Amino acid sequence: MSLRAKRSNPRRVVWRLLRFARNDRPNLLNTRRVITFILSIAITALFLWLALAPVDFPKLALTFATADYRFVFAAALAMLCGYLLRAARWQKFLAPTKPISLRRLFPILIVGFGFNNLLPARPGEVARAYWLGQREGISRTLCLATVIVERVVDGLTLIGFLLIALASFERLGLDLPPLAEAIVVAMTALFGIALIGLIFLLVRESLARALLKKITRLMPHRFAARIEKMLGSFVTGLHALKSASDIAAIAFFSIAIWTLESATYFLMLIAFDAIADAPLRAVASVMTMVMINFGVMIPAAPGGLGPYEAAGIFALGALRVDETTAASIALGTHAIQYLMITGLGLFFIWREGMKLATSDEESASDA
Repeated sequence: MSLRAKRSNPRRVVWRLLRFARNDRPNLLNTRRVITFILSIAITALFLWLALAPVDFPKLALTFATADYRFVFAAALAMLCGYLLRAARWQKFLAPTKPISLRRLFPILIVGFGFNNLLPARPGEVARAYWLGQREGISRTLCLATVIVERVVDGLTLIGFLLIALASFERLGLDLPPLAEAIVVAMTALFGIALIGLIFLLVRESLARALLKKITRLMPHRFAARIEKMLGSFVTGLHALKSASDIAAIAFFSIAIWTLESATYFLMLIAFDAIADAPLRAVASVMTMVMINFGVMIPAAPGGLGPYEAAGIFALGALRVDETTAASIALGTHAIQYLMITGLGLFFIWREGMKLATSDEESASDA
């Protein structure tokens, strides 16, 4: 059989996907992993119940039937543009190590997000770092460092957007629910600590290495050397943060990414005729975006099912949107993200012919 025929065989692609999931999780059926899986399903079920219990399902069906799908299409387009900008930002993070074209980065990024939709525990973050390192011949630990920095930058940007939105609450006669206030404080602390850690690695790299040597002194030499090498690769992945111009570009892309993301929710609010007042709609779109993205950090079923819907309904409910309309917006936006990104991810797997089946030893090794 020719290489082209092998790559275009959907059964082969699906089989590789399943093999990747199996290999990435050795001894899947041990007690710990079974308990983790059961807990993730339980969390999903709990959040879905909390989110959908008050929903009027006949009214929900009517809401979907009467939605303006021109704005739904525009929301999907804004979301897709946001992922393109994510690839452009990732390119900036990788630039000090190796210039890589967007044409090569975008499929890997989408496949990573697609895997998050298909498999529990968000393996796509590690998977895209692994594939990028394997494909471009650079350290996979370095690639993973860029992904971690992305997440920290995203968290800080989201907090910035939320603070801007909260500044409008008093003028609009809104009150921040105590639970939302607690979430804001917790996420600010979490991402603030992560930022301090990254800055420490960049500014005091020699001290970080010395501390690591003390920790690894009691380990076998082979393992200690490997850990020290991984730390070096990780710090190299942070080097984009040493350049003022690169930091400015990363900040620009991050603001643009989340502006497009908030525009997605803004357009969905219009599509489902949820909030008539434009300033309030803008605040609601930011609030919903932030709460959903913090909500999906909760470990649950693939794709953040459950926490996504609960966070969206909670955020919109705090802004006086009824539960059924809020559910239609949360479910509709989640469906767009899931179907579009998962579909594109599977397409890129088929097109690129990525080697998804890897051994545990290869996954553990660092280029």
